This record gives sequence, structure tokens and C-alpha cells, in this order.
Amino acid sequence: MEYAIFYNPHSCGGNGLKIAKEIEKLMGENTYTYYNILSKTPLNTVISSLPKSTNIIITGGDGTLNSFINQVNDVDSQSFYFYASGSGNDFARDIGYKKHHKPILINKYIKSLPTANINGKNYKFINCVGSGMDGYCCAEVERLRKISKRRGNYLLAAIKALIYAYKPCDAYVVADGKEYIFKNTWLVPTMNGRFFGGGFMAAPDQDRLNSNKTLSLVAMHSRNFFKIVTAFLLIMKGKHTKLKSMIKVIEGHEFSVKLSKSAFLQIDGETIPDVTEYTVSSAKETANIT
Repeated sequence: MEYAIFYNPHSCGGNGLKIAKEIEKLMGENTYTYYNILSKTPLNTVISSLPKSTNIIITGGDGTLNSFINQVNDVDSQSFYFYASGSGNDFARDIGYKKHHKPILINKYIKSLPTANINGKNYKFINCVGSGMDGYCCAEVERLRKISKRRGNYLLAAIKALIYAYKPCDAYVVADGKEYIFKNTWLVPTMNGRFFGGGFMAAPDQDRLNSNKTLSLVAMHSRNFFKIVTAFLLIMKGKHTKLKSMIKVIEGHEFSVKLSKSAFLQIDGETIPDVTEYTVSSAKETANIT
């Protein structure tokens, strides 16, 4: 069989290609061709040039998968597989797929994805989009990766943010036409899957394949520092939602979020600075618009 393997050379501490070649040991004797997803040639052009019988494997983490899905329009024409080799791997964790296992078919997971409009540009996302402390933590992880060969750690960034580095703001949310105001907001991600930040179960009841195409917005808000610390300890196992006075989970199809001050926004772990507002639409809403 023929396999086209798409990799990010910068992933996994600059070992993207080396780790991608692990796939050959798992898949056995086949024909393998490697493609750099950061190449100047658009991925749509590359994929359209491949025979329809070619199986496509994306290797890397959530950021690599996000980059891929935002460059490829037609995910029905061929078989798409994923080989998880990133640092966070929240998508793999959500679907019960273990890191470095044999590539798994993901066509059903990457079609009809939700979209976020940020600064006038639309992005598809696989796990979540959010601003606030999670955006700060992802930006801090990226910063540490640039200055050190060691991978940044989301948990350590979260501890730093809680102690002194992040200051909460107010969030104004409209969910399917209903308005909410959350004072002293620490987190306000909109979730397509259950996890973010490398294993934090922000939305334990979210099902990315649910028939209604609903998403879950999770607002964590409080001025009490000790309650926030408790919530972050509980979020690791998805137990934080029992804290009803400071955790609000809203299911819906269309969300808009405005912050009282600019902040980093993260989309599948990749960051965008100085964002004050954005909108999110589920696949159902996107279909209705188009």
C-alpha cells in the first residue's frame, strides 16, 4: 500500500521527521513518501496530486493536526490517519488513542468541524478555542520552547499563572442568543472535545461526535483564590463542574465572547496575542450559514 506521511519538522523538539519515520516500523513493508506541512506548496495541491488509493497519515500533536485541517478542504476523498507524537495529545486522549500506537483512521473526526472567527479570520478547530488563563499558559509554553531545548510544561505554566502571572478579567458571553456576564474569569474555553492543556478535562460531558453538533463553553470565575486553586485541582479529573457557584457549562451551537481586556487566545494549543473578542460556530451553525 502507499502512504503519504505529513509531518511538522518543528514538532517534538525539532525531531518531527525522525519520529514520523517510526510509522514504518508499525505499518510494515509499504511505500512511504514524506511531506513537510510547512512547505510553500499548499497541502490541497499536494493531496489532490496523490492517487486516490494513497492513505494519508498526519503525525505530530494537536497543533500539527490543527494546521493540517485548516489547509485541507476535502476530507472525504481519501483515508486520513493520525499518529499521535506531540506533547499534549488532547485529541488522541479524547478518542482513547494512545501516543505512538499504530495510526488510527480519523475521517469521522475531522469532517464537519466547528469554526472560530478571530480578528476577522476563520479557523477550524479540533479540540477547543479559548482565551484567558489557558491562552496565557499556551503562550508561556511556546515561550519556554523557544529559549530552551526542554519542552514547556502546561501544568507549571498554570501554577505560575495562578500564583502571580495571570490576572482575571470579566467575560461577556452570548450563547445561542442568551447573554451571560462572568466577573473575575480565569477560563472561558469553548470545547469540541473534553480535554485541553495536555490532559485537563474541562468539559467532561462533551462528545465531539454528538448528533446535535453542540459545543460546551466552560466558564471558571471567582475572586476567591483558594476556590480557584481547588477548581484547578479538580479539573484534572473533570470533577470541577460540581462547583456550581464558580463553574458554568453552557451547551450550544453559536457563541460570542468579549473580554474586558486583551489576552492571549489559544486554538488547539496554538496562540494568538491581543484578542479581546471572538465568535465560535458549531458545524451545524456553519452549515446553516453557508
